[in-house]
Amino acid sequence: MIRKASQGDLQAIEGFLAPRAATSMFLSGNLRDYGLNATGSPKATTVWLSERDDGISGVFGLTEAGYFMFEAPEFAAEDGPALRQVLAGRQISALTGEAGKAEALLAALELDRSQIGFSDAEPHFRLKLKDLQMPSGGSTLRPMHAEDVPLITEWRHAYDKEIFGSADLPEIRQRSTARAEALVDSGRGRILELGGLPVAMTAFNAVLPETVQIGGVYTPPGQRSRGFARRAVALHLAEAHEEGVQEAILFASGTAAIRAYQKLGFERIGDYRLVEFSAPVTAGG
Repeated sequence: MIRKASQGDLQAIEGFLAPRAATSMFLSGNLRDYGLNATGSPKATTVWLSERDDGISGVFGLTEAGYFMFEAPEFAAEDGPALRQVLAGRQISALTGEAGKAEALLAALELDRSQIGFSDAEPHFRLKLKDLQMPSGGSTLRPMHAEDVPLITEWRHAYDKEIFGSADLPEIRQRSTARAEALVDSGRGRILELGGLPVAMTAFNAVLPETVQIGGVYTPPGQRSRGFARRAVALHLAEAHEEGVQEAILFASGTAAIRAYQKLGFERIGDYRLVEFSAPVTAGG
């Protein structure tokens, strides 16, 4: 069966997700940041559970912004009707998760594939921070500040255009500004500087006590091929390691990025898929 989770399920949910952190960072991070079935934030997440005789077999989350996430290693086609029933009428703007299961969930929810605007399965990497290989260099890392929002907005907008093919529209730029402001407020973003000049940025897009997930790494075109992104990520991870974090997760886009992360010690553990819809679609068609 599949049902909506309650507060009494939280400990069991955390116990289910903890050993699967590598593939459930968005879901686990949102639950830690906002709580179970929270409201009032784009990342606030409503959660449903699938159960077998021996307990939880899957966790499914839908944020207020319409991002559908899951950790469901045993999900099968016969679970589709029950999942469609609990999600009936809900709007989904994106779906993300382990690549093989993401395809199964996309089919099970009967989502309108003609509305897919972006779909990509990226190599999925993990690093034990005790094995981090620190690159040399004279650049330094610092926290993001409110006065950085215009720069972060430009970089975030450029990043979205490169990775997702986002159009240069006013509403897209407004979204970039909102994300820049949220990143500064979160305290999870960093800017790399060389001689006082910003040359790259990096961030954690999901955080647990012992695991972080890296996202939003960007170097402007004029500063590329100089190892700045790699050093930014490494310095940020070293900082996190000093605070007790033991492991890092990321998805890599492009050959150059893969090589850079492998030089830091990251090892591939699979593929992770992101599907974004041009307009929100309804679960069950």
